[in-house]
Order: sequence, then structure tokens, then C-alpha cells
Amino acid sequence: MTEEKPDMTTDGSNKDYLKHKCGECARFKVPDSGCWNSYDIQQGILLPSDQACDRFYPRYEKQKERKAKKQLRDAGLCDSGYFEAVYHNSKPCFLVKEDNGFNVAESIEVDEQVFYPKEAKHVPYEPYCYFEGAVPNREELFWKVNREFQTFVDVEAIWRDVLSACVLLSYHQEKLQTVPYVFVYGDNESGKSTVLQVLKFLCYRPMYGVTIPSADIYGFLEDSDAIGCILEDEVQGIHKDTDKIKIYKAGYKQGAVVPRTIITQHDRIIKYYNTFCFKACASEQIPQVKGFNERFLFIPMVEGSPEKEWADIAREDLERLRNLRNMLLKWRLLSRDWQLPEIELSMRGRLKELWKPILQITQGLTVYDGLSKFVEDQKKERLSLKQDTLEGKIVKVVTEIHNEAKDSHPNIPFQIIWRRLQEELDGKIDDKKPNVMDTSEFFQVTKNKVGYRLREVLNGKSKPVRQKDPEGNDIVIKAYEFDPIKLRKVAKKYGYELVTKLPSKPSSDCVQPPKPIEKEEEKNVNKGLDVLQQLGKLCDSVTSEIESSSLPIENSSIFENAKEKNAVGKENPNSITTVQGALEYVRSRFVEGTEEEWIGFVIDAGLSVKEAKSLFESLKGEELFWFERDGQTFWRWVRE
Repeated sequence: MTEEKPDMTTDGSNKDYLKHKCGECARFKVPDSGCWNSYDIQQGILLPSDQACDRFYPRYEKQKERKAKKQLRDAGLCDSGYFEAVYHNSKPCFLVKEDNGFNVAESIEVDEQVFYPKEAKHVPYEPYCYFEGAVPNREELFWKVNREFQTFVDVEAIWRDVLSACVLLSYHQEKLQTVPYVFVYGDNESGKSTVLQVLKFLCYRPMYGVTIPSADIYGFLEDSDAIGCILEDEVQGIHKDTDKIKIYKAGYKQGAVVPRTIITQHDRIIKYYNTFCFKACASEQIPQVKGFNERFLFIPMVEGSPEKEWADIAREDLERLRNLRNMLLKWRLLSRDWQLPEIELSMRGRLKELWKPILQITQGLTVYDGLSKFVEDQKKERLSLKQDTLEGKIVKVVTEIHNEAKDSHPNIPFQIIWRRLQEELDGKIDDKKPNVMDTSEFFQVTKNKVGYRLREVLNGKSKPVRQKDPEGNDIVIKAYEFDPIKLRKVAKKYGYELVTKLPSKPSSDCVQPPKPIEKEEEKNVNKGLDVLQQLGKLCDSVTSEIESSSLPIENSSIFENAKEKNAVGKENPNSITTVQGALEYVRSRFVEGTEEEWIGFVIDAGLSVKEAKSLFESLKGEELFWFERDGQTFWRWVRE
């Protein structure tokens, strides 16, 4: 007796299965699903594209009702005018500046797309509220902000003015090309964090945090529709976070972006984050990161006695601060079309980039003259700080030596620079470590570090040169040549003046490489005797000029004249090109090895044994450094 097959389908029709394929059945390749043709399917006899049987049962497809995601904004421009997200009657809404006044709207339509205001959970700051009263003018707003700093922070009056200007400036950042940063530093309980707390209340849409991860900064800057602020406390150790350093270095200029590579499952995407915004930091110490520090205004803090401790802040204080920030937001909408005045400053470069925005926002206010005078004092102080750096000391020494030389393009021996720098820094040199100078300001200064600064800061070019010592022996020393035009620009940057000189004959003030006499090929064997005599006189005059161009140098640079020739028997001409060629020969072949191996390469290049040893001594500690391996000393080129 055969079993009767049920002929039911999902809709009760016996013929509906003819519209489907076997692979569309819910029982297809499902174990123990009751499929009659499971064996044929497993054997590949019945394919997914074959006609479905009368026991077809459709797959269940869950239809997800996708709710349209709301598009959120916190600021922008619509057809009616500029708008800002605020809270009104405990509900999020938009405050819109229209031609006839202000309007409150629940949503905004921009380019046929509806936007809703961000709620409190979507922003890292306390939401703004609608201020219904009249907005004070810029002068009154400045002094209201200044009064809050005076209440909670015990700091010099001029720095209160700077902080107040930065608050007003944060509401007009889109009009700036550069924005200053503020760095508050001092000991514990000096009021550093209180400064950031006041800024958190009054600045435009800030993100305040302690040691904020760089990823969170990227996320905040990406989500914000307007240019907000970043306030970061306890930033000591920031020099270890290279990603955050990039944000701070690039973010003071309008349009600056930091690229980030995002790797997905199927793709690799480079995303660009805008980093331009006002930033303020607080720390116990100033980070030793040169490019980072140049973008900040540093405010020193000491423990004082403010009118009111931040821990004693009362409800009326909070209400006053909230009303003031709501006024500032409404003032931003009223003054969006106001252009910052263009002012002329005597300063240039980074200092101008930092102070010009502050003077622009305060131009026309009663505080402007005091700030302008303070900026001039800051110019002098910043120049003094720049001169007190190691680079500033090196620039001063090189400029003085260059001005004392009679030649316009002198070759300055490194030993002279090293000795003058020792006098300038009052440094001490141990006889056992002649390449290291101990100083009170910069700790240990090495010849390698000084040489690096000479090349990178002053664009100097080093080369070995031959010179005669007072005893008449040939020596090989290292000298630097500087482009007068570039050196003048660098000297001016550090507040020094380079004396302009007319081209003159080589003098004995600085090392001059002797020029070899090129013999003219004989073109006529029947030259007269008078011509030969004139040529002899000319050779004698050039030789005497070369011998008179000697300069006394340091004892450490004096080497005995090599009388030996190399084993190959090559004649070693007394010229700068031979030493330079030998040095290039060794650089291309020597990687690391013993002193004897290094000298062997120099001998192969054409110098004598003593000349090779003198060249080795002149490069030790500057371009060659040593290390121990298996109890033996090896030498290697310095890679800066």
C-alpha cells in the first residue's frame, strides 16, 4: 500500500508550486525536513534549478521594517538663515536667525532633506538654551566674560584679558586663518583646571576631558557641524602620543587635515579629518616638543586666592554662567555676517599667526591698547627665549665667527665653532670624552649634535680640508661652509645681524683649501724662454699665497705630516680633492669594522698611513662612533 502524497502548498493551491524551483524550497538540503527527494538532491540528480515538487514549502523571509534614521545637526545655514541647536521648554529645537528676528523651529530643511537638532546625549557639552533677552554689545560681553575669570581664577590681569578674548574668538573661528592655543601650566593647586572649567562653560561647543585619546578627538571633530573647541587637562606625556601631536601641530591653521587609513573587510580607505579649532591644555610641565610648543600661548599659574573657589560654586553662579553662554551663542548668530577687522602688525611668522586673531577680535574695545603693548613685549620675550635655545647659541657663535672673518665665503673649522660654543655655554670637557661637553642649560652636548644643527638649521656643508700648522706640517681638519644669503636669513630669525662683505682674496682668518695649479698642455714646443720665466714667476707667487693662508688651529686637530707614501706607490697630490675623494671612496665601501680596517680603506684610496690616521682622528665622535663586540672595538658611520 503506497502512501498518499499531500498536495498542500502555502496558499492551498495545488498548482502554485509550478511557479517555483526546487532550490527555493525551505526543505532543500535541510536534514530531516521531510523532503521526499533528499536522496536525489544529495546525489546531484535533482538540481536547485529543477521544477519544484508538489510538497514545495516557501522559505520564510523576515521583512525588517527599517525606520528612517533622523539626520541630526547642531549648526549650519538654511534658506531662512543661520541656525544653532538649543533647548527651549525642555525640548531640543533650532534657534534660527531670520531677517525679522529669531525663530524657534523643531526641524530644518536643507537641500530637500530634513534635519533635527542634536539632543544632550549626542554632544559632550551641556546643551545651550534659548536666551530671550537682548544681547549686549561686544564690549559688554568681553567684560562679562572677564569678570567670570576674575571671580574664579587668580591670574595676572593681562592673561585674564587674553583668556576673555579667546572665549569671544571661539564663536568666530570660521573667519580666521589661524587660531591660537592656550597652555596653562603650574604646580598642584595653582588653578590650572579651574581655567579649563571656566572655558568649558563659556567657549563655543567645547569637548572637555582628561588625557583625551586621539581617536575621540577625531570623532568629535568629525561629528561636529561647526568649529568647536578642545579643552584637555593633564597632558603631561603628550610627547609620546604622535597621533595627538599631529592634531595639535596641524590644527591651528584653517583647512588643515590629518589623514587616517581605515581598513575594512574588503577595502582600504584613507579618511581626512579636519583638525582646525581652538584648543587649550593644562599640565604641570611644558612638553619638550618644539613644533608643539610654538603654537601655544603659555600662561604660568601659581597658587593664589581667587574671589571664589570653584569647589564653592553655587546655583546662582551656574545660572549666571549658563545665561552668559546663551548670550554668547545668540551674539554669534547676530554677528555671523560681521567681518573681523584687518590690522597691521610689526611682527611676522608664528608670532603673528598666534596674536593677530586676538587683536582682531578685540579691535575697537577699551582693552585693545593694553593687549597691543603686551604683544610687543611678547615679541621681545619670544626672541629672547629663541636665542637661549641650543640652536640660538650655535647661530650666535657662527654669526660672530663669520663677521670676524675677512672673506665673504669663509670655511670655518669645526674645532673653532666647538671652542667658541664651549665659551658661550661655559661648558666643561673631560679629557677622556673630548667629544662631549657638559653644560648647565643643555646637559650633555655632543659634537654629533652640534654638527647636525649646523647642517639642518644653518644649512652648512662640511668638508675635510688641508691646512699647514705653525710647524709647516700638512694637517686634515673638518670645516663648514655657509651660504651667506641663507645664513643672513637664519641669523635675522634669531635676532642677529650678518655683516655684508665684498669679495676679497683669501685671508688667514678661516681655512682656505689650496687650489692646485693646473698645467697647461704644450701646444708649441718652440715657446720662448721669456714665456717660461713668466710662468715660473707666476707659480712662485701662487705658491707663496698658498703658504700664507695658514690659520692656527686647535692642538687636537694638528697631525704630523705624512712622509710615507702608500704601498701602491701612487703619488699623493697635496689638494682638497684627494682627501675628499678618499673620504667618498671609504664611505662607499666601509660599513663597520676596526680602526685598522678603516685606515686600510683610506690607504687604498691613495693617502699615506699618517694622513689616513689624521683623517680618522678628525672624524671620531662626529661622523664615526665606536661600540664593543666580543671585547673588540668596532667603528661605524654615524647615521643622523
